[in-house]
Amino acid sequence: MNPGGCRKILYLVACAGICLHVAGCSGQQLHDRARDFGDTLRWRIGAGVGLYSEVQVTCWIHPAIGFADANLSPRYTIGWDPRPGQPAGTLRTAAFPTLLVAFPFYQRYWQKAGFGDQYSPKRGLLAGAILMGNHYVEGESCSMLRLHRNIPNPMLKTDPQLEALSRTQRHSRDSWIAISGTLGVLTFDAGINPLEILDAITGLVSIDLLGDDDRGTEGVTTSPEEARQADHDE
Repeated sequence: MNPGGCRKILYLVACAGICLHVAGCSGQQLHDRARDFGDTLRWRIGAGVGLYSEVQVTCWIHPAIGFADANLSPRYTIGWDPRPGQPAGTLRTAAFPTLLVAFPFYQRYWQKAGFGDQYSPKRGLLAGAILMGNHYVEGESCSMLRLHRNIPNPMLKTDPQLEALSRTQRHSRDSWIAISGTLGVLTFDAGINPLEILDAITGLVSIDLLGDDDRGTEGVTTSPEEARQADHDE
């Protein structure tokens, strides 16, 4: 038999196996499989304001460039965002090139906010060099190679929903390959999650890789202290 014929037979056998598996699934299992595949993608487009862009390849390569942006997602936007714990709305600023052209303003702003002793020209240059971005609604930062952890923004306070994420939920949130930003009054966000794709595929053979099939207990996660310790251990 030629190679093309063998591949065709294997394809048909695989399709038949998946069909038999789906046929034997309960309604809850089918619902879990649908949610697993829904978790693999995110996309959103709508109204916002600003000039800002981010590229994310997991949490390790997550640079931001521009000035600032804001939107009221999911209001005034259409799309789908399955990230666990994602709060409503967005307010972000980028260190590059903002700190290069507005350094005096930022220095005065930090002083008025009571953080003047933590701000210095060196800190501003480092933030710009690592393409650091600040997410004020989430209370988190991003950068190249996670170097922002060495110069944390004292103005950020992690959103309680994100603080309470379990280790598995945090891994999922940190595994996106995505691009987002705002150009004028148009905001956009699109991404794909390889870890969630793997979870969806293994779910077809009843392997719950991320342990997220029982969505009824999704809100019961680790305490904020345990979550912070897990993030520190990583």
